[in-house]
Amino acid sequence: MYLAELRGKLSPRLERKEDILTSNVFSFFKYSSRDIFLKGYLGELGFEISEQEATDTKFMFWPRFPDNTEPDLVLIVGDYYLLIEAKYFSGFAEETTKTKAQLLREIDGGMQEAKNFGKRFYLVAITADSYRKEDKFRAVPSDMKSCCIWTNWQRVSWFLNDILESNVNLRQEESDFALDLYRLLDKKNLRGFQGIEGLGRKQVSFKNYSSIFFDARTAKSRGDFIGFVNSLWFDREITSFKAPLFFENDKKLFEYELQAKKFKPIESVLFFKGGSNHG
Repeated sequence: MYLAELRGKLSPRLERKEDILTSNVFSFFKYSSRDIFLKGYLGELGFEISEQEATDTKFMFWPRFPDNTEPDLVLIVGDYYLLIEAKYFSGFAEETTKTKAQLLREIDGGMQEAKNFGKRFYLVAITADSYRKEDKFRAVPSDMKSCCIWTNWQRVSWFLNDILESNVNLRQEESDFALDLYRLLDKKNLRGFQGIEGLGRKQVSFKNYSSIFFDARTAKSRGDFIGFVNSLWFDREITSFKAPLFFENDKKLFEYELQAKKFKPIESVLFFKGGSNHG
């Protein structure tokens, strides 16, 4: 599916479906080296698990609760029951006259299932937003907010990029798999801006520079006009004219050129200034 979508072989309607995006992303975490990818990604979300717990993780795609609520994915991993609800272009379903809001139904059903498994419940909401939008979580009661975690698809992209740029020893086919997913997220405009947070995680060292500006005269091409003095330079100094080249008001224009008989005088008026009233 990755390659078909990367090559534009899917219809725009299918490309916008969040179920396909969910399947693409979390199928990768299911089938790739879990000790590297799944463990690392859940660690990014604050869930510390061991390599063995990552290997033993149970993936349940689109399970159904007794009230027919169907979350996108449930992960049974270590001490956690993680219910993942993923959105792309759509939002979470609001409360109706017949049903509770989607997030409330998933919290109720998920907490009961987590109790049955003897696990700690968390709801992980994934959206395409660049930041957490609180209005999307207004249905979640205040006493439940601590178990409701927000993240976005962009964080998956950042995580994959960090792994690919690190010195982790990956098999070639697994590296290709991760790169295809990264490119797919990029194609969907889900790469995002990593910002200072990402630089901090990479422990990038910053160098001190005496100047952060380059010499504009050394540029091969530029768009802004930087003035004749900066953009032109010669072996010898440019000499200045004693007599002015241009005149204003009632004086003739280009008088210097006229005296040198380079221009033929024009008797009629070329430009005029109108009054204060405009037609």
